[in-house]
Amino acid sequence: MSFVERPGGCRIYYELAGDAAKPPLVLVRGLARSARYWGPLVPELAPAFRLLLLDNRGVGRSDTPRPPYTCGQLADDVIAVMDAAKVDRAHLFGMSLGGMIAQHVALTHGARIDRLVLGCTSPGGKRALQPSLRTRLALLRSALDGTPERAVDRLMPILIANATPELTKELYELARVEPVRRRGLFGQLAAVVRHDVLDRLGSLDHRTLVVTGDADTLIPPGNSALLVNAIPGARLAVLPGARHDFTTDRPREVARLLREFLLGD
Repeated sequence: MSFVERPGGCRIYYELAGDAAKPPLVLVRGLARSARYWGPLVPELAPAFRLLLLDNRGVGRSDTPRPPYTCGQLADDVIAVMDAAKVDRAHLFGMSLGGMIAQHVALTHGARIDRLVLGCTSPGGKRALQPSLRTRLALLRSALDGTPERAVDRLMPILIANATPELTKELYELARVEPVRRRGLFGQLAAVVRHDVLDRLGSLDHRTLVVTGDADTLIPPGNSALLVNAIPGARLAVLPGARHDFTTDRPREVARLLREFLLGD
């Protein structure tokens, strides 16, 4: 287990996986999700990349400092992890809140990033499309429910299109091992609310792939269109029938997309 110390005494957990001889790829997860939630995507990618995974502040094995957090602060955590792991430059894939963090990494530490993949995410601000009231209420109730299993049950219809009994059991176990910390959740939600970079994205010169599921009700697919229109040369990949957590639902398909984009010409 490896940690990097951040200002204020906050420790950020990270780990390395995959082939050390292959191109580095940093993976950044979303709201209230640790690196454990990459699940089957990691072994799918491990033969092709040197993977660097981290737990954002407020979740998993990282510390939970007092809220609020900002995406800029979370982006600096990513760079600190890269420094600690001796990764000078890497591809970067962030999804949901992780995609917001990835935008800030690319904007403020652009020389450290090669190619950029933004999954089920948003540029933020007034022009971003918001989830429905029903979806927002389900998120709130999942945070306030008394048991991890109830929280998973409330989130499953939003996150997963094909929830098998085996997958549900795995998510129950993850929720028991890593129950959501409300302080961390509110800290990360503050970062989401204040994220607003649409007018800055035109300065990016990274080769960028934006990925969304067309059945995502949490971060509507229209936000991916905003990103593609704002980032010069960005490409859009739409996963038919996929909901928000498409890496859990369809890891092989996503791994193929990543390999083709990150390793192709």
